[in-house]
Amino acid sequence: MRLAVFVLILLLHAVPLNAHSASAEKLIEVNLKEKMPPINRLRQEYNNKYSLYNRKYYYRWQMPSEFNNDFHNVITDFGSIEKRLENTTEEELLQKIKQLPPELYPYIGPALHTVPGFSGKILDLPGIKETKNKFPSRIAADLEDIPYLEFASPTLYLYLMPEIWGEKSSIERPMPKIKSRQNPHPIRPNPEFIARIKKNVPIENFTMGAQNKSAKPSVRHFIAYKNTPLSGADIKAFIATKDRINDFINHEDNQLQMILIDSLIRFQDEKNGIDSTVSYLKNVVNPCQSIVRKVKWLGKYSEFLKAVEEQGFGLDEWAYTCDKTLKAYRVAVTPSGDFGTIRLARSGKYAQILKDYTVSPQEWQRAAYYVAAYGQMHNTTSADIDAVRPYLPQLRQTWRQIGEQYGGTPIVLP
Repeated sequence: MRLAVFVLILLLHAVPLNAHSASAEKLIEVNLKEKMPPINRLRQEYNNKYSLYNRKYYYRWQMPSEFNNDFHNVITDFGSIEKRLENTTEEELLQKIKQLPPELYPYIGPALHTVPGFSGKILDLPGIKETKNKFPSRIAADLEDIPYLEFASPTLYLYLMPEIWGEKSSIERPMPKIKSRQNPHPIRPNPEFIARIKKNVPIENFTMGAQNKSAKPSVRHFIAYKNTPLSGADIKAFIATKDRINDFINHEDNQLQMILIDSLIRFQDEKNGIDSTVSYLKNVVNPCQSIVRKVKWLGKYSEFLKAVEEQGFGLDEWAYTCDKTLKAYRVAVTPSGDFGTIRLARSGKYAQILKDYTVSPQEWQRAAYYVAAYGQMHNTTSADIDAVRPYLPQLRQTWRQIGEQYGGTPIVLP
């Protein structure tokens, strides 16, 4: 199925989706006060659901002394049953292919027909069905003289497409008509207002290479919640924990355990009716709270607490302070040209942008979740941004030392 995954990646294309959904934002929140389920029972349910067969035991010491006859019959007949296994991404892949221009079909269709057990719904799609065992009729001019090119693997047909080699497409496709919004009145800047801004906010203090002002003494919030204001003392304390939390992740198999527990957490979210996309986005929007959530699920409470308590943190306090610092840092280092994208993500205008594209309701909802998450990733206050600015160099070094991911949780996204 590696080919199917490869083709799926090729089919994914960027669409400028923007959404703002209060319900999505609420779902993306991480609940550190949740009642955790019995882990062993949940792991057994997970194994029963996602295992291809039931092996009748979970540990070697539970292995029966005699081979189970029913189990023997199942595995004996398994290979003789011609039944295609259900693919959870089948419908999503079908929708992606339908959105592609038909002139791309001759370059991906032959490869799809070579995947064993691939979805008949996709292979019988008009335009894909006719490409079975067929070499593309249009190939790049620079490749026409290569001998025996027709014997190349179908997985390479995509690279024969003339447009990939810079040739102009012979098929003209109309661009979607998007009405631009006209300003009702011309903008007339007030010179006195501009001069007052330059006086109160000197531009030289915000240019590349500008020296950060030294941080003023500030209060340390030893009891912190999601909305507790961030102070310089809080940020310094968080920075001071980076070495100890890295010691935690590198101790024995903590890294592997945190990666593996993520599948159980998502399974539990799914049982509670939470969309798999939302479950993933929780890690992206609030990574530090997701890390502490994993720590609690693993029963590593005391071990992780030793890494942060020297700076006066509890587990939840460290998580909230870390996430608020990260969000303020994201905004502080965001180029000014990108703020329009952030504002658009919060404006709820994704429906207007989507009207010129054909998307399924599932893709529409997924887009709403992603855009709501993008807005939440930059959800901070001006006070928190001001608190972070004097520590930007130290924070940049902190994220570099912690890494782009921590125990399978993405920390700093490109």
